[in-house]
Amino acid sequence: MISANYRVPNIDPEKCHSCRKCVARQACRLKALVQFEAHELPYVDQAMCRGCLVCVEQCPFRAITVE
Repeated sequence: MISANYRVPNIDPEKCHSCRKCVARQACRLKALVQFEAHELPYVDQAMCRGCLVCVEQCPFRAITVE
């Protein structure tokens, strides 16, 4: 089992508006945030995420947090 030394963000479905700002290349250069359809909620691909937390800063609705 691989353990990470960083925190992976979580997306709160109650706050997310599916605006796609977190999915944009500027917010996640590693493409760790995935959203297949515009109406679906994005999710964090934990295998790709490196914990930079740029997505947290980019979310205008504060739907992305870390625990």
